[in-house]
Amino acid sequence: MKKAPYDKNAPRRPLSAFMLFMKKRRQESEYIASQSFSDRNRIIATEWAALSAEEKQVYTDQAAEDRESYKKLFAEYKTTDNYKKWLASNETVNANGPKAGCKRPVKQISHTKNNDIEADCKISIFTHEFLEYNRLREVILRQLKKHVSQLEEETALLSKHVENLVNAENRTKNQINTTRELLTNEENLLKQLCKELTVALSDVTLSNNTSDISLKGIERITETSVESFLSRLESLKNSSSYLELSSKIIQSIRLACQKKTIKLLTYEIN
Repeated sequence: MKKAPYDKNAPRRPLSAFMLFMKKRRQESEYIASQSFSDRNRIIATEWAALSAEEKQVYTDQAAEDRESYKKLFAEYKTTDNYKKWLASNETVNANGPKAGCKRPVKQISHTKNNDIEADCKISIFTHEFLEYNRLREVILRQLKKHVSQLEEETALLSKHVENLVNAENRTKNQINTTRELLTNEENLLKQLCKELTVALSDVTLSNNTSDISLKGIERITETSVESFLSRLESLKNSSSYLELSSKIIQSIRLACQKKTIKLLTYEIN
């Protein structure tokens, strides 16, 4: 079947967003324009892939405006004699085609389909422009596949990093819980020891030699004053009553161990 004749009077088909970008870059850069076909396409495709969504949107909006303008111009062109002549030539070519071709009867091209058919006539199959366009699309596709592969690798690394962080967080939480349990046990043991020492040394008294008359008297051990009581006993180490006090304390603790009043001390005090 013979190809439909090219309508040179029809409005020029609008460019896509990528083709607008390519045209702009070739006009802006003498370096790009001087490159070979393959190198030029590779450079432009790489630049296009590197654009942000906002930067690409500028060309997308321009392409949309061009398409709307093209539709209006083509609607006006359809009312001209030139279009009617082209339509008649197109029907003649289809009518003279081989019988093995499309067997459907030739109909006048409808308004809804005519835009696409007319646009397709702008890039003929296997022409230099058509092949160049296909090569550009292949370059872009390769760039996009490479970019997707890089994103997949980055996603895998980030997923592994997140997994490691989660594991580290779980280990830290377990260590904190274990430490809290140990601290609670130690606090309970300390409270138990203070309680047992209070019972064992209940008969031991320390003289209070303070200069304050209101505070003079004796000091007995309590569960809340075990540390201060022992510190007070240590301060009396050089006094004449220390030997008697230490002997009494040793006897009291030994007796408490024998009676199991002090359960935390299992060794014998000599």
